[in-house]
Amino acid sequence: MSADIKRVGWRRWREGIFAACTAWLVLQNLVVFAVIAWSHPENALAAGATLARTAMTWSGQLVVLAVAVGLGLALAAWLVHAPASEHSTVRGDR
Repeated sequence: MSADIKRVGWRRWREGIFAACTAWLVLQNLVVFAVIAWSHPENALAAGATLARTAMTWSGQLVVLAVAVGLGLALAAWLVHAPASEHSTVRGDR
């Protein structure tokens, strides 16, 4: 197979996946609009606000946790791989 045939095949898969994702998002939006239209909008908005508030709280905690883990790993890497000049001054070898 030549490189052009491989590219065309990949392009078809990519376009197919893009079309499937687009159709899925349109379907989701239609379902959301139908739920809001058939239920009381104030209840749907209150439930959405509660979900958004919960998601923001959890995502904020996950960001802080990720930063803490990253800083801990950076400190561990720095302690394990200290520069050679620091090793010599720690031991007193000059």
